[in-house]
Amino acid sequence: MNKINNLKAVVLDLDGTLLSSNLKILEETSNTLNNIKENGIKIIIASGRTPQTAIPMTKSIEIKAPMIMANGALIFDPSNNEIIDSTTISKDTIKYFLNLSKEIKTSLNIYTPNFIYLDEDKIEPYMIDSGDKKENLININNLNLDNEIVVKCEFFGKNQGKNPKLRDLVKKKSLEVEEDLYITTAHANYLEILNKKVNKYNGIKKVLNKYNIKDDEVLIFGDSHNDIEMLDNFPHTVAMGNAEPCAKKVAKYSTKSNNDDGISYFIKEYTDLCK
Repeated sequence: MNKINNLKAVVLDLDGTLLSSNLKILEETSNTLNNIKENGIKIIIASGRTPQTAIPMTKSIEIKAPMIMANGALIFDPSNNEIIDSTTISKDTIKYFLNLSKEIKTSLNIYTPNFIYLDEDKIEPYMIDSGDKKENLININNLNLDNEIVVKCEFFGKNQGKNPKLRDLVKKKSLEVEEDLYITTAHANYLEILNKKVNKYNGIKKVLNKYNIKDDEVLIFGDSHNDIEMLDNFPHTVAMGNAEPCAKKVAKYSTKSNNDDGISYFIKEYTDLCK
């Protein structure tokens, strides 16, 4: 393939893409991203995570551009440590899924801009699964919907993100809620539910518009179901070697895995960003 030219931004998913299996940015990838950043290329994160875990995990590349968080439900400005855009889920919908989680005996995690509320006995397993810190994780019994805005909720349990029966049940039940919902997954253990207006593509467009960057001036990397919209709707998109089949199907290109510096490899081999 010919090299991709005239790029102004690189968009990166975190888990399974920028982060290796041990939740670290590999040294070569970090060096490559810092190099192109010095050349004026904007590095933009688009993740299902919320700011409290995304910021520490991207410390080695010091992200300055707005970050697309919670699959696009939050746009976070790391330079000023503030949320500049949010798309929430209604209180009634959250109450509905809280009741549903008890009915089907499956844990529900509730995401706000600063905290994740979850069952007390699921805090330790969640920390192992996600690399999150205990101070960000609050017993769901302490959730006060009058004082919080909710940007994402997810059913949590072994392979629940790939459980077709649970997905069908959530879809069926969501029809009874007077709110359109977006149902996706970024991990085998999480089935994620957000406002219908939320996905990474819409979040990226908000950030690109801020900088007057065109669709063909951005290079996008992803690996999972919640990356489909952004991988499918931009002209220069790359699926990691470890990506799920659904992501590989819609991405325009592919690269090595997240454990083999796939981002760095593609940038060096197929773009003119490293000068």
